Amino acid sequence: MPVNAADVNNGLNDQIVSQTTPAITGKAVDGQIRVLEFVLGSRMTLAQKQVFVKAIIEESKTMTSSQIEDFLEVNELVDSLNKLNRQDAEPVRELLEKDFLMTAKALEKQKDLAATQFLKMRENLGKRIVSFGDTIVSRQSIEAFAEYLAFIANTKNPIWPNELSTNATAMRVRTNFAKYTEDEREALEDFQLTWYLIRAAWQTADAKQKEVWQKNFNRIGLKPGADVTSDNIRAALDTDIYADMLDFATKKGIEAIEWSPKTTAYIW
Repeated sequence: MPVNAADVNNGLNDQIVSQTTPAITGKAVDGQIRVLEFVLGSRMTLAQKQVFVKAIIEESKTMTSSQIEDFLEVNELVDSLNKLNRQDAEPVRELLEKDFLMTAKALEKQKDLAATQFLKMRENLGKRIVSFGDTIVSRQSIEAFAEYLAFIANTKNPIWPNELSTNATAMRVRTNFAKYTEDEREALEDFQLTWYLIRAAWQTADAKQKEVWQKNFNRIGLKPGADVTSDNIRAALDTDIYADMLDFATKKGIEAIEWSPKTTAYIW
């Protein structure tokens, strides 16, 4: 991971990420990511966070002190967004999205990593992999699900999916989607939100609780780096595998789309 002390097992702490003046900390990185997620109404995958943080570190090397101070003001924006109710949040989100989109398109021509990442995630959310009735599975959902499969195969040291293995997962889902139960299809829709809460639970639980969840993961029979079968996919979609984790995260004050001011956890 490119961020100091940030991983799927421990989350992101508030140590210094970039030795600037003033320093950019994990809290500021988390805030920047959260604002982007708020604007897009979704959650980043681990791979997307890696790219975005790499962009922050690279850009910080050429920032002036004034620019860094502006960058760190994101924490004030996060606090203000936390106070919005749903009715007031939507017009704010729309304004920010318009501004972010215009800026990203301009910076994309300069091969700006953060801008490219924003546009790629926006594209993923609109890219339909498969649908059945009212249930739609996007590319963003598939990429999150592929990471989840890698994680439950080896929680301590996951072998994260590359584009080839993610495409293979997408193909298997697309081929068999009509055969899935309604619960399985619905579980896969917007799985990036589910994957975020699974990570949130894992990163805030103690070792004893993780042992209980690990037994559920072991039932699926996935092997690190091995090809994922259609049976593996259906077994991993069983909500009994991770439902308790979603409840655990929610009780911690962590929400699927927005974030709660009650939590101090920086979920990676």
